[in-house]
Amino acid sequence: MQIISRTVSVLEEVARRPDGGGLVEIANACSLPAATCHRLLAALAEDELVEQDPLTRRYSVGHGLVQLAGMVTQIGRGASIEAGMTALRDRWRECFFLATVVDDAIICVRSLPTIDPNRMTVTVPLGQPMVPNVAGSGKAILAHVSPAERERLIAAAGGMARFTDKSIVDAEDFESEMKGIRERGYALCDEEAEIGAATVAVPIVLPEGTVRSALGTIGPRDRIVALAEEGLIEDMERTAGVIAGLEQGTIADALVPGI
Repeated sequence: MQIISRTVSVLEEVARRPDGGGLVEIANACSLPAATCHRLLAALAEDELVEQDPLTRRYSVGHGLVQLAGMVTQIGRGASIEAGMTALRDRWRECFFLATVVDDAIICVRSLPTIDPNRMTVTVPLGQPMVPNVAGSGKAILAHVSPAERERLIAAAGGMARFTDKSIVDAEDFESEMKGIRERGYALCDEEAEIGAATVAVPIVLPEGTVRSALGTIGPRDRIVALAEEGLIEDMERTAGVIAGLEQGTIADALVPGI
């Protein structure tokens, strides 16, 4: 439709001008009569898609258009993260999940169970808070934050929890575990939360070196440990690297708006 085409052309011309554009300038660039261009700009200004400087009378991108662009970007990021996790799930036939720091907790913000109906599996429910000292994803994150932040997140979750004889609850032993995770690049929860289950998790290291999220997989202990020796960890690290490159806000924003 002509009105839509003209409106899009006007928006594009405004967006091309970081210092704003005058009415005649924009109208000429769009091959539109000045009166028509003025009506379109006025309509766009009502929805804050463009704004007019009261002194120079020049038009520039409005707050509403910036917000719209951000929403589209978030949708695209979320879809890209989902695609990477789906590829892992389909390749390894295990449950994969993302956990991230949300306020005072480490929360599962995306979980993809295996689609193999004949495969015994373990899943992580969406929205589940992680017990930091016994969750692979929790340990992967805690190993890369400051000692003060580590203490804060553990305390907020109720302190060091013991679920099995393999749970690490001694402070000195746990700090040794943190060092080991940083050295090898991944966390392994080997029956620390549940007998018979294991988790492997890799940190999502952002370009500036910070870690607030982790990519994990969970399943029967013997199977997960075996897969870890068959290239699973390297595959997860590659996917975590892609996710880190996508993240400009937070993973929670991209996958669970409003969490």
